[in-house]
Formats: sequence, C-alpha cells, structure tokens
Amino acid sequence: MKSRIIISETFDPAYNLGLEEYLIETGENILYLWQNDNTIVIGRNQNPYRECNINKMKEDGIKLVRRRSGGGAVFHDMGNLNFTIISKKHKKNIEDNFQLVNEALSYENIESVFNGRNDLHVDNKKISGNAFYEDEKIFCHHGTLLIDVDMDKLSSYLTASKLKLKSKGIESVKSRVINLKEINSDISVEKIKAALIKAYEKDHEVSEIEYFTKETMEENPDLMKKIQRYNSWEWVYGESPKSNVYFDRKFRWGIIEFEFYISSGKIKESKISSDSIINEDFQSLSQAFIGRDFKKEEGIKVIEENVESEEIRRDLIEAIKNI
Repeated sequence: MKSRIIISETFDPAYNLGLEEYLIETGENILYLWQNDNTIVIGRNQNPYRECNINKMKEDGIKLVRRRSGGGAVFHDMGNLNFTIISKKHKKNIEDNFQLVNEALSYENIESVFNGRNDLHVDNKKISGNAFYEDEKIFCHHGTLLIDVDMDKLSSYLTASKLKLKSKGIESVKSRVINLKEINSDISVEKIKAALIKAYEKDHEVSEIEYFTKETMEENPDLMKKIQRYNSWEWVYGESPKSNVYFDRKFRWGIIEFEFYISSGKIKESKISSDSIINEDFQSLSQAFIGRDFKKEEGIKVIEENVESEEIRRDLIEAIKNI
C-alpha cells in the first residue's frame, strides 16, 4: 500500500487540525506538513484560562484552538513547522518516528536527540515538542519544529492572565527552547520540509505530493464539519477541565471576591463576597451566574440585569472587561 505526503497551503489552525483529523480517519500511512500563523494550540485536557494570556491574545488577533491529543500548550507562527506522521496502529513505533525527524535534521547539519519523553533537543535545548493520539486502528504522532519562531511572542502569550485558578487541567512544562536558525543560520522552513519529505520517502513508497488549499477543503462537507468544530467555542473553551476561578478587586465602595466552579464551559457554582459600603444583594447576583457560559459577555449581561447600584454595576463591568 502506497503512503501519502500531504502539505496544507492554508495557515488557519481550525482548517489544519480539521484536515489532520480527516486524514487520520482515512486509515492510510501519511506524512502531513502544515503551518499555523499566530496561534496557540492547547492540549486536549488543558484549561485555556490557565495556560494563556487570553486578553493579550484577543488584542493581538492570536487564534486559540484545542487539539485532540494531550500534552502542553504551544505557540505557532510562520517560523514554526508542524509535522504529523499517521500510521497503522500495529506499526506504531514512536522511536522510529523520532529517528525519521532526527535524520531529516541531520541533512541540514543539525544533530538532535530524543529526550525519552516527548521532545527533541539540541545541546539540552528543546527544538521540537510532540504529542500523540491513537484509536483502535490508527496511531498519530504530531510535533512542532522551531525554526525561526518569535520567542518574545511565545513567552508573552503563554503567560497566564490575572485569573487565579485551581484546576485539574495539565499545566504546560516550560522548557528551555531554541530556534534551529540559531544553530544553522542557513536553515529555512522550506529546507526542513524538503528534508522531512526526503527522510520519509526513504522508507515509504509515495507516488506524488498532494497539496490542500482552503478552497479544496471547503468542497468537502465531511471535512468542513470537523473544521467548524475546531472553530467552535464549545470545543475550545467548553472542553476545559473542571476548575475553580477566583479573582478579587478593590473599589472605592469596598473589596469584592468572586469564585466560580466551571465545568464544560458553564458556571456550576458561584460565590461572591464583599465588604461593600453600598447596600447591594450580592447573594442574588451570585445565584444569577449559575448556569451561564463562562464568557465575558455573559458576565457583563448578568451584572447589567442584577446589580442595582450604578457605581457597583459600572465598576464590575469594567473589571470583567479587564480580567
């Protein structure tokens, strides 16, 4: 059976992850190469509010998506190349996959090593993070290659915001990272693509390289259903692990403390405490949050509908906007 090499020509993360899922379901042996522009990708079991600076991401137009596999949060830009190796489960061999990537890098005079967990390192610095997904028949191994990533952005967006969380989610392991371009200044994304293709073709019979554009993907209804799910709030935020969100603020009228218990993106329990000098029914406000989606616009709506004091209402709306 021939293997396939597929390259995505869109940089939209929902399209690329949707295509990856679609390719997994074909049951074929595939090398899939793709790039996302200005994107944070979180692992299947991660909480975006814990992993990312959501406010800064929204201000700067950074996309957020959740993948099917586990592992930590990663930043993608056009200096990063993603690879996916899909194989039959009975041929699952993580070490062989890492060896394929190591061999590809060796063509560009990069000597990388597998650290025994899920990373590739050069001189004890991480150049590739990897994650895995499998079902009854298929094994999927996907990873990043840091070629010329904007490291300032990487550290900026992967810093949690002001929310203090106690969560069952998995925190990303913050590793020391390095761009391949710092090791070999002549390296480029296109050169690494070519090297990966060369290494893959050594052990796989491939007839031709296939290119997928956004337009060709949109012609496939089954693929578009997957893409739409990766774009949905329910998948990105609603799939977050159960967590407690706590934040407090001090105003002229007093201190207020919020604590929410979140599950499947909805507020299941709510507790609001305050030493306000203005008479306000904070218990009723607390009850009004229960059952609502954990979204800023929902929070603002609850406050507008349930807070009588104009001053408190104004201050709380401003506070929620800036969380």
